[in-house]
Amino acid sequence: MGRRAYRTTSLAASRRIPALEGLRGVAATIVVVRHTTNAVTMPVDARRALLEGPWAPLLDAQGAVTLFFVLSGFVLAGSVARGGGRLGLLQFWVKRIFRIQPPYMAALLATWAASFAYAVPDAAAPFTNWLRWLASIHLAPSALFASLLYPGSAGDQLVVGWTLGVEMSWSLLLPLLWIVARTTHWGVALALAAVPLGLSGMPMWLLYGVDFALGVALWRERERIRAWLGALPAAASAGLFTLALVLLSSPLWLGWHVPSRGVLEPNVLSTGAIALRAPGAALLIALALGFAPWRRVLETRPALFLGRISYSLYLLHIGVLLLCTRLIAPASAASGLLLVGAVLALSIAASLAFHRLVERPSVALGNSLCEMLAARLGGKALRSTPPD
Repeated sequence: MGRRAYRTTSLAASRRIPALEGLRGVAATIVVVRHTTNAVTMPVDARRALLEGPWAPLLDAQGAVTLFFVLSGFVLAGSVARGGGRLGLLQFWVKRIFRIQPPYMAALLATWAASFAYAVPDAAAPFTNWLRWLASIHLAPSALFASLLYPGSAGDQLVVGWTLGVEMSWSLLLPLLWIVARTTHWGVALALAAVPLGLSGMPMWLLYGVDFALGVALWRERERIRAWLGALPAAASAGLFTLALVLLSSPLWLGWHVPSRGVLEPNVLSTGAIALRAPGAALLIALALGFAPWRRVLETRPALFLGRISYSLYLLHIGVLLLCTRLIAPASAASGLLLVGAVLALSIAASLAFHRLVERPSVALGNSLCEMLAARLGGKALRSTPPD
């Protein structure tokens, strides 16, 4: 098969790479669908068939989280590279804090408010104990206030929040990974970040440093990767795409699940799963840069739209799910699909409003603070482009 033509514009020329934004949208949608299926009771064999079949990547929420982490490492490496000195570092931290923290706080408050309307299904209803547990949570005001101070799951009031704690911690440390990669080699930064995987008793957030370090490595080698992939025959790139999916979702196919409250959940502390998923995610991201068929899928209008609201979608969908289960009881396959569709549609609608009212103003406020810092310290303001 012949060689293929690719765009010749430099990836360094644009801060936003549309295919990677689309990939975020795909990943966020996978998380929504997986959590909705977690709510529906089914025999354990049926659930295993659902999670371990050839369609596993479409339900692999933990694989989607890995994609988020590696993507963050890639994008943040570019952000650090554009800055410089003390002012650049301060602005990087300001922008990152305002990108994560205010939307997290607003989503936690919104979810807490929604929890006044949650109804715990009775034992005869077709819902899992996982959903019943989440529907029973309503934090005391003191616990809610404490949870607002730094991203986290807030006692499972915002169950997806644990990933935001990891994201915030490695965002603050990302400049260190960048410095190591720039002054030595990205392989050194990757090796250092992978050390916790070989040690026992490590805090959870440290285990995921390998994902962010791989993102830094991808950014450092982005032009070389795109050129190399662009020179491959289409069949070889398709084979790499298959390999990426296998690596990313291999913990599902291997049955590395933790039975919990009537569902099968990933073991987020499994170093083996982290080590397998990370290169799979990195390869999928690399292919988004240089494998035209995959890039075209990710640059479709629906994928780009979902990518723009992906953070809001990720933050809000659990609250929407718990409200929807008051109205839809998935007693059959058809009603189960109806629940998935309703949760996805209503989560998208809520996320669109949240994106406009919370996310964009938060990014704009971060930009304003960066301009104030630049004016005070006599340097150039580094602005983040608010998601459209």
